[in-house]
Amino acid sequence: MNTEENPIQEEKIDLKNLLFRYYNHWYYFLVSIILFILIAFAYNRYTTPTYSVSSTLLIRDDNNTQLGAENILEGMELFSGKTNINNEIVLLKSFSLLNQVVNDLALGVSYYQHGFLQSNELFQNTPFIVKVDSNHYQITNNEFRVKVIDKKSFNLTCSIDDKYAYNLQTDRLNKNMSANIEIDEEFLFNEEIKTEFFSFKINKTKSFNIEDILENNKELSFKLHQRAKIVGSFIEGVSINPINKETSVLKLKIVGENPGKNIDFLNKLTEKYISNGLNDKNNMAINTIDFIDKQLSIIKDSLILIENNIEQFKRSNPNIENIEEEYGAFFQKQKIDNSIAEQSVNIKYYRSLLNYISENTDPNSIVSPSSIGITNPELNTLISQLLQLLAKKRDLELTTTKKNPNYISLLSQISHNKETTIENLKNLIETTKIYENDLIRRQSDFTKSINTLPSNQKEYIILKRQYLYNEQTSVYLQNKKYEASLAKAGTESDHKVIDYARLDSELPVSPKTTVTYFFCLILGILLPVLFISLKEFFNNTIRSKKDLLIHSKIPILGLIGHSDKLTSLIVPKNSKSVISESFRSLRTNIQYLAVDKTKKIITVSSSIGGEGKTFCSMNLASIFALSGHKTVLIGADLRKPKLELEFKSESKSGLSNYLIHKSTLKEIINKTEIEHLDIIFSGPTPPNPAELLDSSKMKDLIKELNKKYDYVIIDTPPIGLVTDGVILMKNADINLYVVRHNYTKYQALSVVNSLYNNKQVENLQIIINDYKNDMGNYGYGYGYGYGYGYGYGGGYGYYEDDKKS
Repeated sequence: MNTEENPIQEEKIDLKNLLFRYYNHWYYFLVSIILFILIAFAYNRYTTPTYSVSSTLLIRDDNNTQLGAENILEGMELFSGKTNINNEIVLLKSFSLLNQVVNDLALGVSYYQHGFLQSNELFQNTPFIVKVDSNHYQITNNEFRVKVIDKKSFNLTCSIDDKYAYNLQTDRLNKNMSANIEIDEEFLFNEEIKTEFFSFKINKTKSFNIEDILENNKELSFKLHQRAKIVGSFIEGVSINPINKETSVLKLKIVGENPGKNIDFLNKLTEKYISNGLNDKNNMAINTIDFIDKQLSIIKDSLILIENNIEQFKRSNPNIENIEEEYGAFFQKQKIDNSIAEQSVNIKYYRSLLNYISENTDPNSIVSPSSIGITNPELNTLISQLLQLLAKKRDLELTTTKKNPNYISLLSQISHNKETTIENLKNLIETTKIYENDLIRRQSDFTKSINTLPSNQKEYIILKRQYLYNEQTSVYLQNKKYEASLAKAGTESDHKVIDYARLDSELPVSPKTTVTYFFCLILGILLPVLFISLKEFFNNTIRSKKDLLIHSKIPILGLIGHSDKLTSLIVPKNSKSVISESFRSLRTNIQYLAVDKTKKIITVSSSIGGEGKTFCSMNLASIFALSGHKTVLIGADLRKPKLELEFKSESKSGLSNYLIHKSTLKEIINKTEIEHLDIIFSGPTPPNPAELLDSSKMKDLIKELNKKYDYVIIDTPPIGLVTDGVILMKNADINLYVVRHNYTKYQALSVVNSLYNNKQVENLQIIINDYKNDMGNYGYGYGYGYGYGYGYGGGYGYYEDDKKS
């Protein structure tokens, strides 16, 4: 059970430790949160808000086709056709349709009013408008600043750097004309402003208010746009989707900074869409009527001519009145002539259509086959497909180049459709001619019978037949014209607007004040967490007991807190401080080490300088002396001695003098102000400290001192830099290794770990020094003491505050 519970307990301690680590950097969080709240405030205050505008449109699809006049009349069904909702979405977002909307609303020029930190686009209520010369080059995407001087004049400023001239007619940039000019001049309203690169006039509108402009010192500007780019921006900006799968109702939505402009845009878009649909339907009827009118004009002339000939014949032959009754059978055969007339009209139509397809003339001039009585399903389908392909071609020509694969593929489809349609028309013409020739042959038989009649009767019958033939043709065409006119008059739109464009909400889509503050608050918390985590991730110093346990198996003997005092000798001067109590705890723990020795030799070492080795040595020696134990402190760090800084002595002799036989033991032992504590200073720095410390005289010195003193404490050189300290540690009963909190790097533990693992020294223990009491208990997270877990906490009132001592 214990083995299962311990990991859980350890994990809880780690989590708490982690939270305390973040808490210790509370000022990071405070600064970060304040900073991000200020950023959120500035973003909400100075970001131009965007609003959502939408409208709904009912689309007639294949499942909800209405019965209009164009569908009731025979032959008029092609005027309406059927629609597919997905195709209509593509049409609504087509370049050609949106280009019409942009032109109608004059969106090729944008107007702005500038504030201190914010600029707003003006629409409809602009104090002036720009009249662009479409036959002249222009500069696009460049700001022109307008400073109104009075009712008649203004100052125009602009800076144009490496801008290509733009051709409005072709919607292309002329890369051979690059503008680099600066303008800062006064002009009059309605005056032509013309250079090599642009030409326009600025005219006042009804919204022009000179008092308001001058009083508020309004800064105005305008910018011209390339047609392809402004239309492309609306294609990207408008979203069109069915409300749900069950209906054919589309929702048109656009998000932008100027809701008034977007409302007008969506309303104009639906208006043009419905208008274009009606025009497409009416164009077919109009083309049919025009074709019939041309044929009627020809027939009318023929009828007038034949009527005149008949009247003249009757005057010349007054006895011819009863010929119609006598030869009524011949006139009953006039139906053959009527059929010939119909076939003649059909052949003319086929040839007209063949001429259109062959010569690639205006597609709007095409006439529906069914509208003139030709009910050929294959031809109707081919013509409908051709019209759709040509419409796609017009859209692609506005948005892409001729090398585009989609454009090339579309041309191939159009070519294939035309080839099929031409072949179909040729076959129809041949078939119709065969039928027409058969009718003519039958007509010829009647003609032969007529030829047997007297010449005056024969001539009259021929004239009468010609008149009836043209008259029947005229009646037939008049009926078709009436049907087409009725269909045109009764044409209704397939689609209608359900809801005109309006704001979806008075609240802006962005910035959302609450959401902005929330996310900035989250970022204000996450950024310090990320910073602290990365800082600790790349921090390779010893920060906790866990770090020591990971990188070393050496037991932890004790922990010394952080001291803010200028002096390193804390114990004699502040005997009731927390640090003094730490050394008392350390003294107690040392008594459990080398218990077989009544007198003990203790070395204090570290990896590098600055870890508190000398600090621990002198205070440990002091705590033993204060407890009545006779103690000697040896400054064995011959390379960089520091004991002289804390203990004053007039003697300049030290350990190095003794080891080279220039001083006696009595001469180098110095009394201190602390009872029972003697000290041997390092003395002058020798050229060969390692050899001196490894000499037999040094070993004899330690043995002699061990007989005389209860505790011999040796402040050794750092073992991570030189081998001097290791030499002394092998002669000691207890070896204390100082690790400084948040200072000692765990890589520096490699030397002492090797000594411990290879058992080269005895009773090797770690002392954690300079531990900063950030968590309310300086022992938290370490649990020091012999056998672990033993230690004293701070803040119990038993100890004196270090700052007060």
